[in-house]
Amino acid sequence: MKKSLSEVKFEELKGKSFELILVVEMLCEVCEKALGVREKLLRRIQILSREDYQNLLNRATVHDRVEVDVENGRIHFYDHNFPGDVHPECIEKL
Repeated sequence: MKKSLSEVKFEELKGKSFELILVVEMLCEVCEKALGVREKLLRRIQILSREDYQNLLNRATVHDRVEVDVENGRIHFYDHNFPGDVHPECIEKL
């Protein structure tokens, strides 16, 4: 189960390894709903100390949202992008 990073405490992450994954949601210029999603594995990290945890919190500040899946060892950094594309049905509305 994924949780927001703000809901996860250091003690839950301590001693565990995680894959950091960047998820970019490509949004429609008109309705701002998803056109598609791109995922990229950034790297693997271990949270061994409070400094490691603080570094994760600092890194999270530049992303739109961050979700942690403690059970599967994955941390997803979500960003949104407007690539200039529009859904066909949104074009019809214009």
